[in-house]
Amino acid sequence: MSEEVQDAVNVVGLSKWFGERKVLSGVSFAVRRLETVGLLGPNGAGKTTIMR
Repeated sequence: MSEEVQDAVNVVGLSKWFGERKVLSGVSFAVRRLETVGLLGPNGAGKTTIMR
């Protein structure tokens, strides 16, 4: 018997605007329970914005 794996975080189609400037468009990802992940990218890539 297998257990169904549940997502702790599930994001689908995230977009973010600052005024008239679109900074994120169509971001989707899932993080499963007890999973360890890293969010990598250069300065200004939107890492902090995604997590807010």
